[in-house]
Amino acid sequence: MADFFKRMKIRGILIGIVACILLVLYSYFVADTIVTRITDAQMTKVDGRFMLATEYRPFVNYDAKYRLKFNSGTVQNDAIKLRNKMVRIKKYGWRIPIFSMYENVVKIEEEK
Repeated sequence: MADFFKRMKIRGILIGIVACILLVLYSYFVADTIVTRITDAQMTKVDGRFMLATEYRPFVNYDAKYRLKFNSGTVQNDAIKLRNKMVRIKKYGWRIPIFSMYENVVKIEEEK
């Protein structure tokens, strides 16, 4: 009987670890949407990535092959055209200032 509870305890711990890993991966890879105003966007790259400044926070815009995103130039051009306007930004990733990590922009649309 004690062996059964020991196995169940180990199973519960493993399920908890797997659930935590899946939650972390979900929070990074699943895109969410915000509404904000673009304050600055330029066609020059910084460290191989386009930068985008908003009232909410800064973002990067780069091609992500694992997401099949190859349109960073088009997205950046849309950002430049929509400067100083309210926009809906679809983005994914995390903002971690200590590592200079920014969320990546997937899509930009003008807020109507």
